[in-house]
Amino acid sequence: MKTTNIHYVSALAVATALAIPAQAQDQSTAQAANDADGRNSEIVVTATKRNESLTDVPIAVQVFTDQAIADRGITRPADFLSTTPNVTFIEDNAGEAYINIRGQTSVRNSDPNVAIVIDGVTLSSVKPFNQDLFAIEQIEVLKGPQSALYGRNAAAGAIVISTKKPSDVLEGTFVGAVGNWDTYRASANLTGPITETLGFAIAGSFRDTDGPFTNTVTGEKVHRSRNVAGRGRLLFDNSEGLTIDLKVGGHDAKGGGSAYNAQIAGSGIGGLPADPPVLDANFAEQDFISNVRGQFDENFWDATLKIDYETDFATFTSISAYNRLDQYFGSDSPPYIPDTGDAAATIQQYTYLDKNYSQEVRLTSPGDQRLRWQAGFYYLRFTRDQTSNILVDADGTLPGNPRMLREAGNTYPSLSYSNPYYKTTSYAPFASVEVDITDALELRLAGRYDTEKRSIRENASPDINPLTGASYNNCVALTGRDFADCTDSKTFKQFEPKASLTYEISPDASLYASYGKGFKSGGFNPIGARAALRAAAVGAGLDPDGVYVEDLYDKEVSESYEIGLKSQLFDRRLSLNLAAFHTDISGAQQFEFYPTVGLQTTISIDKVRVRGVDVDFNLNLDSGTHIYGGAGYIDGKIKQFDGNPSFVGNVAPGAFEYTLSLGVAQDIALTDTLELVPRVEYNRYGPIWWDVANTPGTRRDPLDLLKARLSLRSDTGWEVSAFADNITNEKYFQEVVPLLGFFTVNYRGPTRSYGVEARYSF
Repeated sequence: MKTTNIHYVSALAVATALAIPAQAQDQSTAQAANDADGRNSEIVVTATKRNESLTDVPIAVQVFTDQAIADRGITRPADFLSTTPNVTFIEDNAGEAYINIRGQTSVRNSDPNVAIVIDGVTLSSVKPFNQDLFAIEQIEVLKGPQSALYGRNAAAGAIVISTKKPSDVLEGTFVGAVGNWDTYRASANLTGPITETLGFAIAGSFRDTDGPFTNTVTGEKVHRSRNVAGRGRLLFDNSEGLTIDLKVGGHDAKGGGSAYNAQIAGSGIGGLPADPPVLDANFAEQDFISNVRGQFDENFWDATLKIDYETDFATFTSISAYNRLDQYFGSDSPPYIPDTGDAAATIQQYTYLDKNYSQEVRLTSPGDQRLRWQAGFYYLRFTRDQTSNILVDADGTLPGNPRMLREAGNTYPSLSYSNPYYKTTSYAPFASVEVDITDALELRLAGRYDTEKRSIRENASPDINPLTGASYNNCVALTGRDFADCTDSKTFKQFEPKASLTYEISPDASLYASYGKGFKSGGFNPIGARAALRAAAVGAGLDPDGVYVEDLYDKEVSESYEIGLKSQLFDRRLSLNLAAFHTDISGAQQFEFYPTVGLQTTISIDKVRVRGVDVDFNLNLDSGTHIYGGAGYIDGKIKQFDGNPSFVGNVAPGAFEYTLSLGVAQDIALTDTLELVPRVEYNRYGPIWWDVANTPGTRRDPLDLLKARLSLRSDTGWEVSAFADNITNEKYFQEVVPLLGFFTVNYRGPTRSYGVEARYSF
């Protein structure tokens, strides 16, 4: 198996070298730059929590510099993740986002498998990540296990984002854009000195759009959104080793609720052909026909204090962070049809109130010695107060106060109501060491021991719901416990080692081999979930022993092996990076939704095997031509699933079988001060399955997307660009959620968009 992967990587390297004998890239992936503006210069990354040259880091990393972000018009996470090999990014308009790297998936109601690190702080949830990007200095996408360095939820990789720091001189950037769908976007940032030792940075963004789709029943723009965000930063540097970095920011977002298309085989809902009576994940031309106008509200703010004190022995770093997320979304319930007043017609409302405090301290040795080391400790306290409210659809509107249980006699009585309160306490010591065995051979060892205590308490009222004849509290109704006993807790522990060996072929090329273990904590479904599903199975005449959802799901542990090549050739005009990997996952967590009982749950697949390769290249020619791209392939299989052995051999869900991307840009000098830059990007995403059962009709076929950008820029700091995404107007589902074997709810991908952007920097 390993020999096959090595041969495949070698073949890709040869094929790529033959295909691009004189090509390069424009800063879109790792090591991109240019002679005049830095494209061919060395890229420095912070992937290992210290500044290092990209070619020295034994990790598959793609880097997007501030210049690349501007050149390519990157304004959202999807803009850079969609072009990264072996990355699947799924989002919806209700604040959800899932990042899957190399076949290791992140799913609803479960922790991510990819750490999101912004200015050194790891987010406890992906929810605040899927926002506009503004005043960004650099983005690093790390692939492969990073748990030894970043801990919890970094088993598949990490996304490390650095925002712009205060500068020594006054400088700023202003961006404004308009587009179809009544889209308006603006951002600005300003940095500069206050005194010789104190600097400031302020930044903000605004976006308002109707989105591409209209509900044919209510007339609402179902994917509408409006977002306002801001960030302020102060940096103190006494030039004697002490720096204090304080950052405060937040955003407020509003829009439509859960705007999905439903498919029920043979029903013809929304325009899906009723004959033949099958599901079709590739039929994405359905109308939005819900009778309820959805609503989404999200408020997030955070504060970070980072202190560094440098001595001859080591640098002491302390990072303190607090954030709070308050989110609500409400909409019609599946199957999203105009059913006001009909029997069983319902609406849904969900709320999340997350509070997060984290503290990290570490000592880092100087980087200019043969033996380098780092040691530290991390602490996290995270709470989530969540409500799920399924109510009678009385008049096609959403009631206020979504956290309120509405008893019988109310206009919108609650059919089911849950209020789980989750608490997580996590702490972890970590350490790493790097040693230069010879001038060309380096060994790195790292380890982290995570201890994570998780608890749940079901706070829903134990009173009897007269509409169902049972307690509102599923724990009381289905498990026989008293209300005071409706709580559970469990501690999950895991040691995550990582080892790598790097051989420097030349100052601009290296080979590496690595091993790493990843960890994602287990957790709890709503108490009584399993009992509720068994009762529903009996009511439907099915075997209750076929229910494989448990109230407690186990931790996810992965072991990964990787070999790779990193290179910069022809005076750094060409960079070429290749990697082959093999990962075994135990307890792979997946999402399961049961609308008949209003339950969103997490299950564990006993064993999943993933293997694959990825490659990225970029080339800059003296003629001003920039060519960049990448490819990835994944072979993911379910090897063991005790809950239903018939699923063994199925394709592991949630990842594209392959990804391909290619971009071309050309710098055209019009005058001594004006330059025209046309750019075209092509992306192909391979087939994807969405559930462990590989439900027939839910496989999405390969998808091709094309985008373009034409920029006119001046050396005086201004730039005007015209842009277009999904030029061929492909219609597709970005996400498919299989339900019950004959039913799916699906989220539409955006259709063609276009607009004009103006930028000025000084």
